[in-house]
Amino acid sequence: MALREYERRILAEIEQHLSEDDPDLAGRMEMFGADTPSLDEEERGSSWRPWAVCAAIAAAVIGLLVMLVALTPGEQGATEPPPAVDSNVVSPDPGVANP
Repeated sequence: MALREYERRILAEIEQHLSEDDPDLAGRMEMFGADTPSLDEEERGSSWRPWAVCAAIAAAVIGLLVMLVALTPGEQGATEPPPAVDSNVVSPDPGVANP
């Protein structure tokens, strides 16, 4: 979030008063942020876009679900007919022994 001109001016005034009141602390504060690279908000935002990453992941998941549903075998609507009963076939009597 970028600072407005008014906010930048107020921060500059605070920094100036700090330097006048306590030069040692002001020197340490300047060295504190010297190691970190300073990037503008626009530069940081262009390299990392979480909404774009989330959209890509969501699209991939939806695509995989559609493929899963399309490739999964399911009911064809008609069931397999029951086997035909052949009246010529004689089933053995369970009480009679076969020779």
